[in-house]
Amino acid sequence: MTFKNFSYLFPGYPIFCIISALLSIIPIPSHYRAGNIAIIAIGLWSFGGNVIAATNTIVWHGNLRNPHPVWGDISQAYFSVMNFGLSSATLHVQYTLWRVARNRKLWMTPRQRRWQKFWAYFFGYGVPILFVVLHYIVQGHRYNVVEDLGPTPTTYLTTMSFAIYYIWDPIFCIIAFVFAILTFITCRRYQKEVTNMFNLSKKHSANEYRRLFLLTGVLVFIHFPFTFWVVVVNAVKYDVDPWISWDDTHFDYMRISYLSRSVVESIDGMAAGWSVSYWAVGLTGYFYFLCYGTGSESLRQYKQAISYVLRHLGFKFKPSTTTTTAGVEASDDKANTKGWSMPFFARRQKQDTGVLSSVGQTGTTTLVPPEGLGDKHSSEDLKSDSAEKLPHNQDQDQDVTVFTPTSMAAAGAKDNDKLSDSDREKEKDLEAQKEKWEATAEETEEVGF
Repeated sequence: MTFKNFSYLFPGYPIFCIISALLSIIPIPSHYRAGNIAIIAIGLWSFGGNVIAATNTIVWHGNLRNPHPVWGDISQAYFSVMNFGLSSATLHVQYTLWRVARNRKLWMTPRQRRWQKFWAYFFGYGVPILFVVLHYIVQGHRYNVVEDLGPTPTTYLTTMSFAIYYIWDPIFCIIAFVFAILTFITCRRYQKEVTNMFNLSKKHSANEYRRLFLLTGVLVFIHFPFTFWVVVVNAVKYDVDPWISWDDTHFDYMRISYLSRSVVESIDGMAAGWSVSYWAVGLTGYFYFLCYGTGSESLRQYKQAISYVLRHLGFKFKPSTTTTTAGVEASDDKANTKGWSMPFFARRQKQDTGVLSSVGQTGTTTLVPPEGLGDKHSSEDLKSDSAEKLPHNQDQDQDVTVFTPTSMAAAGAKDNDKLSDSDREKEKDLEAQKEKWEATAEETEEVGF
């Protein structure tokens, strides 16, 4: 195996890209339901790049055949603008995060939401399509076919190519980084207001927002050095010709150049430079999954999807159980049911009695089930029966404590009396905001990233 050409890529690199492509599409369904258009665009650009890279390195391994020239046109056009798709979509995500923090508002009117979708589609797909046209202006010939790599884009290095093509990718990264700094400053200044805003949201949470902010900033921080390195290498290592005319740049445009392994080895630094670019394509899927596919909501949906598949394969699942405050295990359905009104009876004892109990810091809690739960005995009979089994002590005559929604509400009212005036004012303001936003819920939509 040698690193002077690209023969070393097979078969490890195609497998690496296939896994990356699968990781790119896994988070997309959850973000589609949340309306995160720009985040979906990042995943689709990564998916397409990895599929094309894996296909080309398999088909063109050890040969220079060109059976389908149209596929070469598609490959070179996609790779010429893939970086712009990633950086411009990331820029829109970071801008939206800053706008939400600045306005401290997740809701917008349908008209505002339509405009927000328009700009998300424009930055996610429109800007890269625009650079397809701009790249054609400085594209010297149709494309190159490199042995072991397949079709690759070609750019005629002139001063025009830097002005309208190379320089814009790092500029997008710099602008996104500036918005990341502004977002951090704004969130620090209005921390309480931003937290209250997400507490009222049904689609987004404060943790999700912080996660998007941090990981999008990391993605920009990783992408910028690579794009800046491409600009510097092309400006310093290779000769840059002055722009003369359209005819000069596009002279014999329809030709296809073929570069064998020997030609690649004869060009100093070509194998190393292109290897960095291609491995960066493979890494995009892994970074995308780590950034946007490992949130709590995404993990919950992965679990639901796996459970759905396994149930249809014949596997049965026992309902998960949760422990109530009284120490009783209950299924998720019952534990999460609203309006539960069945009272719980408990007796406090200082020693173990042999009946169902849960040990706490203050002693042992003996559970006496209420009437009508499949037991023929009344609660008084059960209380007397359990008392007969206990050794006589001073705690045996203690009254049974009954926990009901009424008593719990009364306890909550007592706790509420202990709140300070400022806390009560904050709660009232939060409730007023919630009622106001719920009243206009049908007329507004939540923002998407």
